[in-house]
Amino acid sequence: MQTNETISLQSDVGRDSIALALSGGGSRAIAFHLGCLRALKELQILDRVSTITAVSGGSVLAGMYCSHPGDFETFEREVRRVLAKGFVKPALYTALTTTEGLKAIGYATTLFAERAVSFFVRRALKLCFITIPKSQWPNVSPILRKASRTTILRNTFSKTFDGCMMKNLRKDRPRLIVIACELRAKAAFYFTAECLHCWRYGSASSEGVELAEAVVASAAYPAALPAIDQCMTFNKNGEQKSHRITLTDGGVYDNLGLAPLWPDRDPSISMEVEPHDRIIACRAGYALEVAEPASIWPSRMEAAFESVFARSQNFATKRLFDLAESGKLKGILLPYLGQQDDKLQFATPDLVPGEMTAGYPTNFSAMDQEWIEKLVTRGEQLVYALVKENWPEMSMPKKADYLKKPNFVE
Repeated sequence: MQTNETISLQSDVGRDSIALALSGGGSRAIAFHLGCLRALKELQILDRVSTITAVSGGSVLAGMYCSHPGDFETFEREVRRVLAKGFVKPALYTALTTTEGLKAIGYATTLFAERAVSFFVRRALKLCFITIPKSQWPNVSPILRKASRTTILRNTFSKTFDGCMMKNLRKDRPRLIVIACELRAKAAFYFTAECLHCWRYGSASSEGVELAEAVVASAAYPAALPAIDQCMTFNKNGEQKSHRITLTDGGVYDNLGLAPLWPDRDPSISMEVEPHDRIIACRAGYALEVAEPASIWPSRMEAAFESVFARSQNFATKRLFDLAESGKLKGILLPYLGQQDDKLQFATPDLVPGEMTAGYPTNFSAMDQEWIEKLVTRGEQLVYALVKENWPEMSMPKKADYLKKPNFVE
């Protein structure tokens, strides 16, 4: 029989607002996060999540969850089907069988020629001591790249989401915030059902914006996919103004998807997001391995980028712990694919070990069933173990007894 104190604690926890952040990481992130969502669903925590923030691969899964018309079981089956099929071959098929591929080649060729001409013009102007504003040609290309490998991938995502518009996301699912990086402003760019937002420009209407557009902007990894280049009208402080925006992978700015959830954000400057008592941050990456010295320029640049990228994620994780320690957050949960398994207090003997899933790359190629099962299962097992360790007061209904079974060792 429960004590009054336990009943009171569970009652208080039941009123806590929860946010869920899904990191980037290609199809690896999709599979890992699916396992995390499955465990959260079985523990009846997912139904209490009010906001989901997502980046790159995480935004694919979050987009499917917030738009798929069926129940969780049909959603999971669809995600597994999509993972097995991948996005690379369907995108290639689109490029070869539609005019989108020819358009992409045309824009790439035209842009290359224009940039080559602008290069020589800039050198000539410099020799003549003539200065041209940075916002004008030849410093900036006037060509908006309306077709590219990224738009081809967008069309593939559109089929995955069945053409769902941002405004038509399910009302009975958490508020979805898809995060991209705006390269001109060097700032985060948010897609929601209500609006599109960048603190430097203000807010723009989400009318006519497909979920696929938000997800592909968030997933456009700069080393492989061209940025989304378009003009958009924003409203800031009652004034409307058109801005040219250049959107790339949200992981460049915030790969953990935590930026909209910080409790000390100023809503008068940034997009308003409801405050949350608890944050679940699912991270589908690994710690960097020690590698040989980077002796040539490309490898040095890659190593430098990885160092900055890792430091940024580690800083965001440290900030979560600091906020919890200071009492600004009631609780945090960090299901991390690269979790050191020996640090888990409640680990099941059949836990899929981290080294078994470490080799999968962060791309959108087709994933075989063995990898899908390993990544999904590890995500599910880590959530169960971490909830029991960190949020025992929330491991109550439905699958709570699973946590008490003998296969969990302390």
